[in-house]
Amino acid sequence: MAGVFINYRTGDGTEAAVLLDEQLKGVFGPENVFRDRRGTAPGEHFPPHLWRTLESCTVLLVLIGRNWLSLCDDTGRRRIDVPGDYVHDEICAALTWCRTVIPVLMDGAALPTEKELPDDIAELTERQFMHLRVPYAHLDLPVLTDELRKHVPASPPVSPSPAAPAAGGAPQMSGFTFGDGNAVNFGSGEATSYTNSAVSHGGTAIYTENADGENDGENDGESEGKSDGKSDGTNGGTS
Repeated sequence: MAGVFINYRTGDGTEAAVLLDEQLKGVFGPENVFRDRRGTAPGEHFPPHLWRTLESCTVLLVLIGRNWLSLCDDTGRRRIDVPGDYVHDEICAALTWCRTVIPVLMDGAALPTEKELPDDIAELTERQFMHLRVPYAHLDLPVLTDELRKHVPASPPVSPSPAAPAAGGAPQMSGFTFGDGNAVNFGSGEATSYTNSAVSHGGTAIYTENADGENDGENDGESEGKSDGKSDGTNGGTS
């Protein structure tokens, strides 16, 4: 998995982590983006799976909110200082393995200083950060995504399959309609015609196309084609 690993603190960035995950998996594919709540199956042995995934990733995104550093456990100790804290340990491992580590400052949060961090992750302060403002995610997410494209290949877009025509039935509509309410059918093997469509300029245009693909009419605003004058549809949409 040459992808993105999302590191976040529960209680300080969960919403942003979900938002970021949804954006990135649509670009790079869900198999190339890891967020713990989505990327771990029920019953799976969590720690080995997490470390294997982190080791195979290219980029670690460290989501830092305003309470990221100050959140404490039940004893009043900062969670980032508690042995076994996943946020701390994931950052430490990624720095040790020389991964690309990007601090993502959420909603105006400041990057902690070197003195505020445990010694083994103090190097985080030397990494160039980016911003993610949840209310302005429509502006910030594209910037983040473009930066990640430099490290992670995007998944190829999936093209929708064209609908097959109904066997033995009437010709199927192609979905193209014109301003006068006439629609055009394609691929049916039958003659195709439209009159007075939005593609004509200055008068009624009559167009006929036989099954062999020849155009029998001219779009000059006055000419008549060799059609029987029948329209193939009455959908009132526009092209």
